[in-house]
Amino acid sequence: MNRQENIRVLAFVYGGYIMRYLYLIVVIPFYGRVLGVAEYGRVLAAMSLMNVIWMLVSYGFTYVGMREISNTQTPGEHHAIFSLHLSARLLMGLLGGAVGVIATFCSPALAERPAIGILATALGIVSGWNLGWLFQGRQRFRTPIMLEVLGFAVSLVLILSLVSGPADSSWVLGSLLIAGMISSVIAYGLTIFEIGLPVIRWRGVPQLFRSSTMLFCYSTGSAVLTASSTYLLTLLSTSSQVGYFGAAERFATIGLSLMGPAGQVFIPTISRQLSQGDHAGARATTRRGAALLIGYGLLALGGALVLSPLLLPLILGKAFTPSAAVLQCLAWMFPFAAFNQFVGFYILVPRKKDRVLAVAGVMSGLANLAAALILAPRHGAMGMALARVVGETTLSFILLCFTVRAGLLDDSVPRAVRKMLVKARLGAVSDE
Repeated sequence: MNRQENIRVLAFVYGGYIMRYLYLIVVIPFYGRVLGVAEYGRVLAAMSLMNVIWMLVSYGFTYVGMREISNTQTPGEHHAIFSLHLSARLLMGLLGGAVGVIATFCSPALAERPAIGILATALGIVSGWNLGWLFQGRQRFRTPIMLEVLGFAVSLVLILSLVSGPADSSWVLGSLLIAGMISSVIAYGLTIFEIGLPVIRWRGVPQLFRSSTMLFCYSTGSAVLTASSTYLLTLLSTSSQVGYFGAAERFATIGLSLMGPAGQVFIPTISRQLSQGDHAGARATTRRGAALLIGYGLLALGGALVLSPLLLPLILGKAFTPSAAVLQCLAWMFPFAAFNQFVGFYILVPRKKDRVLAVAGVMSGLANLAAALILAPRHGAMGMALARVVGETTLSFILLCFTVRAGLLDDSVPRAVRKMLVKARLGAVSDE
């Protein structure tokens, strides 16, 4: 894929994400004003649990599958990978369901309304079974975006029709689940029509688990703990603090997710270029990805620091004014998260450095968890926000140390920065 095609695809993918944010512009103020602080906090805690189940069911398969599909050409190879990954995800769906039910009744906030937690668990399983990785690996970037936009439309109609007060909060998760199931049915229908019915088989599944474990350890250490922050806060603080943090984290997640569309294009593109021996093209694509991500991270930091006190009370209502300071704290993780995504998924994943990601993810996750257990009981929402920043900066430091020592950043950054990295590496060698 040449530069011009990259730009066209990115424009389409980000156009789809604009639809996502138009959707959020409608539903977030609606939730805040209709549900109130406490009930919206409960819904956000359920969404946090949903994200954990989603990542558990995916178990690192997403990037492994995307990488494998990118390196194949024939429908037969696509069918084999599709069947293998679906078989593995079915197993993880059973585990995810059990974890979700237990987590629902362990949380005081969710145990009061267990239907919300159960629906969130089902939504996480359905999300974990999505086929976005398959479409992206086959360079069909437009299909999952169109399906996602369809899901937004269905869920928006259902939410606005069925949710009229705090007592209807379970319908938020129910509407999202219905929309997700409709999108999944269409995605599986298209895939089966093109490459055939999947064959559920267990041969090869253990090997897939082994090849995905390193990436799962990375996501467990970094992404799962950050995605579960709102749920974890229900165990450590009051319902109002959960609401303040959950609302701020929702906006932070929106900001972070804007980095996702670029990864959907760049990761399979870099993987394919490397598999075809086009190392010059892979380096050029990586540099473009770096410039896009790091620039966005710095822009998002400045925007959040300036606009949070103005926009959050305006969007959610004055009851959520304390969320503005929480979002300003969370904003400091944007540049670090951009760097982590660039190094992790644009450099290490295409080059199959999964073990490095696993170690870095676990170490940063432990730092995040320790900070949360210390700070959240004392400082509530602000303490949990600080813990998120600690986890993200720890991950950046670990990834930077490894990539500098290994020389993996040399071809992925501007020449001036490259010279600095070479000097730093030579200094480290001389110290040894």
